Amino acid sequence: GTVSVTALSGCNWTASASKDDKWIKITSGSSGSGNGTVTYSVSANKDKKNSRSATITVAGKSHTVTQDAKQ
Repeated sequence: GTVSVTALSGCNWTASASKDDKWIKITSGSSGSGNGTVTYSVSANKDKKNSRSATITVAGKSHTVTQDAKQ
């Protein structure tokens, strides 16, 4: 997935995924300046009953990723 970042030119930002959630990883765009894109990947949810959620924080703003249970 992706998260678009809109920031003023020269405004530095960083992105990080929840450290407790090993199933989500930022693959590109962990930092930038001005506008940019954060790209992340997730591993399959093998739980057949429970969905799960994790948070990516970009420049202090939260983006929640929810993954359904395996169908």
